[in-house]
Amino acid sequence: MNGFWGDGGPYATWARTLRAWAREEPVDLGALPRLGREEFPPDTWERFTAQIVAAVDTRLTEWSRRFTQAFAEAEDEFSAGRALTQSRSGLRSVRVLVDHPGLPDELRSRLADMIDNHIRSLQSQLEQTVSEWVRSGDDPDQAELRLRTLRDNAFTAVLDTRPDPPAGPPAGFARLRGPLRRLRRGGGPEPAGTSRAVRRSPPEETGPPAADHRPTDPPPAARRRIVPD
Repeated sequence: MNGFWGDGGPYATWARTLRAWAREEPVDLGALPRLGREEFPPDTWERFTAQIVAAVDTRLTEWSRRFTQAFAEAEDEFSAGRALTQSRSGLRSVRVLVDHPGLPDELRSRLADMIDNHIRSLQSQLEQTVSEWVRSGDDPDQAELRLRTLRDNAFTAVLDTRPDPPAGPPAGFARLRGPLRRLRRGGGPEPAGTSRAVRRSPPEETGPPAADHRPTDPPPAARRRIVPD
C-alpha cells in the first residue's frame, strides 16, 4: 500500500486523471490502471468513491448549463432534436468513466447503475414536463410534436452501448446537471430538478424543409423553453 501513496502509483494516477477529466482536459482513460478491491482499506475506497462522484458532479453541472442554453436557443424541432442528440456525448463520457474496467466490479456496477437510472429519470422528467402542456391549456399538437422530438432523440439512447474508454474527452457540447449527492452518502441517484419554464418555437420561414428535418407535422407557432431549475 505504501507504493500507492508514496511513489504516485495507481491510486495517485486515478486521482490526477479524475481532476483533469472533471476540468475537461485531455486524458487517456484507457491508460488508467486496474484497482483491486484488496489493495485498499474501506476508508480509502470511500475517499476514492467521493473523488469519482465529485468529478461526475462537476462534469454534469457544466453539461446542464450548456444543454439548457442550446435547447433554449433551438428555433424549431430540428434544432431541438440536434441539441438533444449532441448532448448525448456528455452522457456517454460519464458512463465511460463509471464503467471503467479498472474499477472493482462491485463499485463499477453500483456507479454504472446509478448513472443509468439517472439518465432514465432525466428523460422521463423531460417528457412529463411536455405532457403537462396540454393540461395547462396549450396546443396538444405542439405538445405531441415536442414529445416526438424528445423520444426520437432520447438521452436513453446512450444506454444501448458501452463505448471503449476514449483517448480524450468527447466533444463538449451539452451537459445536463445531475449532481449525485446521495451517492456520496451511499444511496441512490438524486434526480436532477427538471421543472421547466417552457418556450414555444416561432413560425418557420417558408420554403422546403432540410432533408434531415425529422418532423412532418406543421411547424409550431411559438417556442417554448425547457430550463432546469
